[in-house]
Amino acid sequence: MPPAASDTKGKIISKGTGPDARTGGTVPPRLPGRLALPVPEATRAAGRRAGKALLELGLAKFLITLEGPLGAGKTTFCQGLAEGAGVPPGLAASPTFSLCHQYPAAAALFHLDLYRLGPDAAAEFEGAGLEECLDRLCLVEWPDRLAGSYWPPERLELYFINPGRGRVLEAAGDDPAALAIWTRTLGAKAGL
Repeated sequence: MPPAASDTKGKIISKGTGPDARTGGTVPPRLPGRLALPVPEATRAAGRRAGKALLELGLAKFLITLEGPLGAGKTTFCQGLAEGAGVPPGLAASPTFSLCHQYPAAAALFHLDLYRLGPDAAAEFEGAGLEECLDRLCLVEWPDRLAGSYWPPERLELYFINPGRGRVLEAAGDDPAALAIWTRTLGAKAGL
């Protein structure tokens, strides 16, 4: 579910907090700013900035969820984030078929892709022991496959939107670290 609507300058129109009937969790407030991602390298560069922010903040545990349609850039962003966090270039790949990859970084970095979870997604998630990944730095593609109650409130939610003229990245979060990571992800284009 995309965050609350904003005007063209990225100011918050409505916070969007409260119950989320779709996932059973709560919707964190939308964070200010939008980032245009016209080409894959822009997506990877934004991911690198987010990974560097994780290192600078010294976080050993934090969740970043990534939502968007197939081909929106979620895995490309994760690859950039892994590089920014110190993972050797080219090592990060989509865990669509394995569900989880662990990358060697300054702190353990887990990358989950829940796209293939079936109708009993919660049982599959728990049966694979994936909830343990949430006690580390963790990236989750397709988080909407599980109820929002699985996700800790200390998280950054990223939304990859494919408007007619190129991809856009928006974010939501209700945690100081989420705002710090998002601000650094926006980089010089933040204008905040």
